Amino acid sequence: MTRSIGCISLAAIVFLAATDTSRSAEPSSVEEGFVSLFDGKSLDGWVIMNGGKFVAEDGVIKLNGGGGWLRSEKEFANFVLKLEVRWMKPKQDSGVFLRASKEGNNWPDRKYEVQCENSERIATLFGANHDRDGELAVKTLKGEPGEWNTYEIKCDGAKCEIKLNGVLVTTSDALTIPKGYIGLQGENGLLEFRQFRIAELP
Repeated sequence: MTRSIGCISLAAIVFLAATDTSRSAEPSSVEEGFVSLFDGKSLDGWVIMNGGKFVAEDGVIKLNGGGGWLRSEKEFANFVLKLEVRWMKPKQDSGVFLRASKEGNNWPDRKYEVQCENSERIATLFGANHDRDGELAVKTLKGEPGEWNTYEIKCDGAKCEIKLNGVLVTTSDALTIPKGYIGLQGENGLLEFRQFRIAELP
């Protein structure tokens, strides 16, 4: 009887260990048509550029201040990119780079950037003329430290659409760079990112 109880206890421990996903923020599957860009454990598939202070830890990509940037290994042209971000202090600055080049002393010389600061600048698109509903963007933002926000960014030819927490706040039809890398900007902020997935468009 003692041996049977011991076997059952051991089996229970193994089962609980196998099913404990609390330390990973990444799902085992993503929406149909999307592929994950972050495995929740490492920076496989990413390249740290110019001394960027990015680490994979506790199921998220952490930005620990400093400059530089983090780029995807692969270039993308037309796509829908989804991710989640939160800020660890008020007014922490970063950005999501789109169609970026490798070249540049700190950040890429050629790129588009979606502003990723928990402030009135949220969801501004740098590098192209655009229309942005600033009042709606600020209203939609969950800007308190520790609150997760979602970005959905669509680039298709010359067009770009940026949704913050499911709400369309920024549009552009002035993109001219045809393709490049996805990236995260280091600009002295303390931020965390997770749930990176992308669907390439024709």
